[in-house]
Amino acid sequence: MRDAFDIMTEDDLTPDLQMLSDICGMDTVRLMLRNFSGLSFYIPKISRLDSLVIKYAKENPTKTFKQIAKDLNVSLQFLNKILKGNRAN
Repeated sequence: MRDAFDIMTEDDLTPDLQMLSDICGMDTVRLMLRNFSGLSFYIPKISRLDSLVIKYAKENPTKTFKQIAKDLNVSLQFLNKILKGNRAN
């Protein structure tokens, strides 16, 4: 038996859910609505994920700080701050 989520189309969605559907697909939107309905999500910029920034820099030792900053869409100043704080590790 089909439920309301099964008959849902993109036209039934709010603009933010339509954007999510465009990127992730309707199946993902249905799954999220079934399991997380009513919750709010904040999707941070990559600059909020310090450990990822550090990992990316370590895995790309041949790239300059300027190239890494451009790849991650962060400022060179931010990158220097994060990586200098991690030199002990």
